[in-house]
Amino acid sequence: MDTVISAVSLMSPAGVGVGPFREAVRTGTAVPGGPVGDFHVAEPPATGRAVRLADRPSAMALATIGTLLDGGAADRCPPARRGLVLGSAAAGIDQSMTLTRDSLTRPRPDNVNPALVPACVMNYASAQAAIEFDLRGPNATVTAGRLTGLAALRYARRLLAAGRSDMVVCGAYEDLNERRVAIAEAAGVRGVPAEGCCAFLVEPGERAREHGRSVLAEVLALETGVFADPGEAFDVLGAAVGRALHAAGAAPSDVGLLVPAGREDARLPGLGKARVVRPAELIGDTHGAAAAFQVAAAIAADAAGAGDGDGCLALVTAVEPDGHVGCCLLRTRRQGDNEETDT
Repeated sequence: MDTVISAVSLMSPAGVGVGPFREAVRTGTAVPGGPVGDFHVAEPPATGRAVRLADRPSAMALATIGTLLDGGAADRCPPARRGLVLGSAAAGIDQSMTLTRDSLTRPRPDNVNPALVPACVMNYASAQAAIEFDLRGPNATVTAGRLTGLAALRYARRLLAAGRSDMVVCGAYEDLNERRVAIAEAAGVRGVPAEGCCAFLVEPGERAREHGRSVLAEVLALETGVFADPGEAFDVLGAAVGRALHAAGAAPSDVGLLVPAGREDARLPGLGKARVVRPAELIGDTHGAAAAFQVAAAIAADAAGAGDGDGCLALVTAVEPDGHVGCCLLRTRRQGDNEETDT
């Protein structure tokens, strides 16, 4: 069974919607990172369902998923067959640290603001999205640092392969706050801090075509690896890339587009002819949402000229300093210049 991405919705420092991000990718125009400036939390939700949003990251996730499903992508799918996989590396950390501080500093007997408690739980956004959009199938939240977007996509792919869902909403999100920035600086993380959310509609290719949706990208392979010594990271990544190419029956020279998280492409042999797109240099460091934006960049890039009639072979790579690496091999399809990838 082929797994495809048939719709994309996102918000980034470039703006709300796929259009501004796609323009940044295609022209190489960088924005100065930071927040999604034209996004504001709106209450109550448009559908009037009983969701309570206590934090900005969850509001970003729901708004992005709402746009993804706005065209009725889930209408002909039974609610129990609609899966949801969301990921984030640091969402909720601001609320958790506020709650902890309040428990030590605020006067008794109240001590803490109970309204903050739900948003401290890592699956808060996915639970609220399931309520809001009637997604009653498997519901999962993953976190894997900068590989979170790839981990979510891999989870979605496995749900489809196991027959547990007919379609999966899959994505990653991260907000920008002072505490996240302070933690990144203490860890020596370089890059301009940024926030954003990216969501995909993932389903079997046959189903996408039956329902009249364009195949934006086919997910050919997803591979990961772990390392104990930072000096081994690129060797482990190279082995993962080799496995992904072998699974797809491709060679390094077949890759027409490379979307790395950082500068790891310089350590991967045989990819010198591939066009390189670096989302982190265009929109900033979105941390847990970074790999999802890399996948979106592979779709957004006008790179079909580097491939053949079957599309462009795109490779997404990521290294998480905590000890794991990952890569995703995609066959992207060129969209018309006036065609929007939002559902």
